[in-house]
Amino acid sequence: MSGNPWSIRVMVLAGFAGMVDSGYVGFHSLTGLLIPCGPAGGCDQVLNSPYSHLGGVSIAWFGFAFYLAVTAAGIFGLSGFRQVFRFSLIASLAAFLATLYLLYLQAFVLQAFCDYCLLSALLVFVILGAHLALRPWNRTPESA
Repeated sequence: MSGNPWSIRVMVLAGFAGMVDSGYVGFHSLTGLLIPCGPAGGCDQVLNSPYSHLGGVSIAWFGFAFYLAVTAAGIFGLSGFRQVFRFSLIASLAAFLATLYLLYLQAFVLQAFCDYCLLSALLVFVILGAHLALRPWNRTPESA
């Protein structure tokens, strides 16, 4: 695997930002408080839609778990345990596909957008890009 410490740092920072974003949304889903919305203006409609929960759990908490795993993988990667990026790449690909589906729902089903969801989508794209820059599927002596 090529040693791109900048992409690992980007992944850690994006993962941490995602934990803050998804934790904020998840906390508000637990309390039932309205969440302030910015320019997109559809946060309430999106976050209270039937698509915002999976098995009674806000999908923000699934996002939080993903971002926590990515941040941990990045920290381990900076410490020399680069094989974790193979696992986190799979998680990033799954998150990317889920994000595409959620963006589809916002655009075509709900016809409303949530700023926090759009930020999360951007962070997933950044994390996947950082993973692809790392090329964890390569097996070289430095990745062993």
